[in-house]
Formats: sequence, C-alpha cells, structure tokens
Amino acid sequence: MTFFKYLRDHIYSILIVLVGMTFVELVLFLDPRVHFHAGTLVYTWVLAMIFLIANLIVSYNHKRNWYNQLESYQEDLSKELFGARNNEQKFIQTKINNISLEYRNELTELYQNQKDQREYTESWVHDIKVPLAALKLSQDDDLDPKLIAEELDQIDYLVDQALYFARLNNFSNDYLIQEQDLNDIVKACIRTNKRLFISKRIGISIDVTEKKILTDEKWLSFIINQVISNSLKYTDQGGKIDIFTTTSDNNIQLHIKDNGIGIANQDISRIFNKGFTGSNGRKSGSKSTGMGLYLVKKMSDKLGHAVQVRSQPDQGTETIITFLDLPYYK
Repeated sequence: MTFFKYLRDHIYSILIVLVGMTFVELVLFLDPRVHFHAGTLVYTWVLAMIFLIANLIVSYNHKRNWYNQLESYQEDLSKELFGARNNEQKFIQTKINNISLEYRNELTELYQNQKDQREYTESWVHDIKVPLAALKLSQDDDLDPKLIAEELDQIDYLVDQALYFARLNNFSNDYLIQEQDLNDIVKACIRTNKRLFISKRIGISIDVTEKKILTDEKWLSFIINQVISNSLKYTDQGGKIDIFTTTSDNNIQLHIKDNGIGIANQDISRIFNKGFTGSNGRKSGSKSTGMGLYLVKKMSDKLGHAVQVRSQPDQGTETIITFLDLPYYK
C-alpha cells in the first residue's frame, strides 16, 4: 500500500482533525476575553498540521511492513501469516489464517477426491473387462447360460458399485432416513444374489427381527449386498451363511456370518481401507476390487450405523451392522 492510498483511507480522520483545529482557532479568535495575535493562531494551526502529518508518516512506516507482508502472502498460501504487532493486525491475521487453513483443507480434499476417482475408474475399467470378454466369447462358443448370467450379474455389481462410489461425496443430497423393515431389505438382498447362492449350493439361514429400524433403504441395501457378495465370494461350494439379528442396549444388530475361508490376522485391521484386497483378494479368480468394504464403512458411517468384522482364518467371517436406537425420532 502506498502512502497516498494510506492517506486516502484516513481522509475522514484528517478532515475531523482539520475541522476541529479550525473550530478551536475560531473560538479563540472570536472570544473578546482572549487576546491572541492572528499570526499566533495561524502558527499554532500550522504546527498542529505538522504534528498530524508526522503522526501519519510514523503510523504508515509502522504498518508498511505489515502491508507488504499481506501483499506477498497471497503468492504462497501454504504458510501461515505472522508479524502482527497490534490488536487490529492480530485480529486480521487470525481471520486470514483461519480462511487460508479452510481453503487448504478443501483443496486437499478436492485433490484427494479426484485422485480416488481416477484410481477407482482405472480399477473399474480393468475389472469390467473380464465379464465383457466372457460375453464376447459367448458369441462364438456355446457357453452355459448360467455362466453368462453370472457374468451379467458381475457387470451389474460393478456398475452399481461405481454409481454409489460417485454418489458418496454428495451423500447428503441423496438419502432419506425413515423407519424401514429390516427383514424385507435382507430378503430383497438375498433375492439379488440368488443366482450365486444356487450355483455354489450355499445354504442360508435367516432369523431377522420384525422391528423397524431407522435408515435409508437404498443405501442400506447396497451395504448388505456388498457384505453378502463378499461372503458368497469367499465361501466354498456347499457352505452356509447365517443372517440373524440380536439386541444390545436397545440397539438392533444385524449379523451376516459365513463359514468361508476367513480373513488373515494381519489383514483384519485393514479391510476397510480403500483398494485393500489382502491375501484373499490376491488369489486367482477372486475378482476383488478392494472397494466393497471401503464403501460399506463409508456409507455406514454416513448413515450412523456401526459396522465391525470378526474373522479367523479357515473359520469364517462375521459382519455385524449395528442400528442405534434413536428415541427422539419416534
């Protein structure tokens, strides 16, 4: 900021001082009981102006470093602003640093979301090539219709997953929390996966409460579908999946338990990480994207449902989704 701009910003203060000094000089000049020579009045007025200008110059020099720092700060917002000397500057400094921090956080989140979207898109395109290639082969070879149906289900699964991943960042605009019948949602998810249940001859046991829960039907269906899909994927032919509910402190807990290959101890703490496939996912033919449980965790947190996984190698896996009792909704 130049000195003239500084004067222009303080023009009202300067005018008030000028008017005030002139008024005092006139009062003294017009008072018959006070005998001042006119030259003395002019001299005192000019002297006051000199002190006013000196004060403005000293004040400007005192703040010039601060103004220069403000001008250079916009070139590098990664650092915090510092150097405030008085309360006014400290107030401005605090506000600017808070705004800058919020900007950096939003920018970091934006970059991370773009990176996640790019990585997921690359992975998704790679994964969907497998069922598409199988369908292309079916045009030339007489493949089993069941195999074709399974590949179509896999495409539907991947497209669904991509759709919900894209909606994840705009979750607040696409959900409605209300009372839902958990039993109906679970049965609908089983029907969605019935082809794989039949082809792998996996038995199922259902004992789900008739009580209502507070959730979004569409998003919860996706979560349960992901868990059931994982159980089917890692359970051998002739296995079994148990789906049942329990109650703890008035909270309803949905258990999805299989007797599949389980999860290695070193992997259990990382299964909700984005893109993590673990030792099971790296096995040939598993078709694991490492996104299923990541989305399950993210969506459960947004819906206010707790999710945990218990597992032992070769003893199966149990996923527990807890629906909190919220009496103020009732």
